[in-house]
Amino acid sequence: MIAFWLTIIVLLVIGAALLIVPTMCKANPDTDTNRDAINKAYYQQRLTELTEDEAQGVIAERETMVAELQHNLLEDIPVDESVAKQTSFNRMLLLPGVLLMLVVSLGLYLHTGGLGQVMQWQQVMKEMPDLRHRADTGQLSTPEDIARFALGLRTDLLSEPANVRDWTMLGLAGLKLGNGEMALQAYEKAYQLAPNDAYIQIIYAKLLTRSNDPNDIQQASAILKDIVKTNPNNVDALSALAMNAFGRGDFNQAIAAWEKVLTLLPADANGIDVIKSSLAYAKAQLTANGSRLSVKLSLATEMAAQLPAEGSVLIAVTDGESPVPVAVKQLPLGQFPLELSLDDSNAMMPSRLLSSLKKVKIKATITSNDRADNRHIMGESDIQPFSGKETVNVTIGHIKQ
Repeated sequence: MIAFWLTIIVLLVIGAALLIVPTMCKANPDTDTNRDAINKAYYQQRLTELTEDEAQGVIAERETMVAELQHNLLEDIPVDESVAKQTSFNRMLLLPGVLLMLVVSLGLYLHTGGLGQVMQWQQVMKEMPDLRHRADTGQLSTPEDIARFALGLRTDLLSEPANVRDWTMLGLAGLKLGNGEMALQAYEKAYQLAPNDAYIQIIYAKLLTRSNDPNDIQQASAILKDIVKTNPNNVDALSALAMNAFGRGDFNQAIAAWEKVLTLLPADANGIDVIKSSLAYAKAQLTANGSRLSVKLSLATEMAAQLPAEGSVLIAVTDGESPVPVAVKQLPLGQFPLELSLDDSNAMMPSRLLSSLKKVKIKATITSNDRADNRHIMGESDIQPFSGKETVNVTIGHIKQ
């Protein structure tokens, strides 16, 4: 700040000097000498010319012309005293001008130069250690304090742009202040610096989901799918993925994610009623517009005598290439033939849905509730094309121990 004011003073002194110094310079005495010499030479030349003209009879009144020439020469001689007085008077007039320049310059700066903001910023930087401590202990709650803290963070990040923690704190400050743009920009920077941090990934994806840009929403979906792929039981990521899919109108994925969340949360968890209502709405939309795979199970005649007294039927759907199921459904053992349907709510992972498949292969397995009976009565279909409306027939006809 001292350097700033010194700069202002130097500039004002230079401005004042530009006004005063030229008037303080004394006139060059050689100027008057040169003028007198020129006037004298001119006078002598004219006298010579007049003499020659008179000798040639060109002029008749030489004396009159000489008198006129002398009069003109006298008029060109300055009066020293009057010039000195005029010079002294002009210098005095500059003093009010210099004072006016100083007053106007300082007044304009105080009015438009943001001195108050600069002083406020300096005060914030002095308080930053205390503001950081209060933020870490959860004592930073008022909007004014949060805004001051955000100002200090932005200043510190100018000198430490790779400080991930400060970027995340700035993003949180933006969220608390309702400044979504600041929060998104801060978490975008944090994500660039720490792309594998799940906490940063989830919040950044949530902020992208709020964007009106479809590319941002797709990027959020990709980030969340990567998290779920690595950690399928991450409730925060699953919830965010469900909201992202719900906003995109992908009700299949939203249903799968929310159903997974419900299996991970306790029955009395906060917000569970909201999840259930959102899930019900998504299912209603899916019923109207979604894709389903219908399955008709039949039992080979020779297998009827092999059925356990109590058991279950597990239906697994694969893509026909990988043995890993994409969707599964389990039902208690009942009467055959049996008809059922599967949709994205039966997907094993929210990031890999039944509706994303172009072909399917179905495998049905009957198992006994008796642990001593380790038989598997099985049947599977051929690979079938799938567009979302197909019905596939499966015959259960062989036993695997």
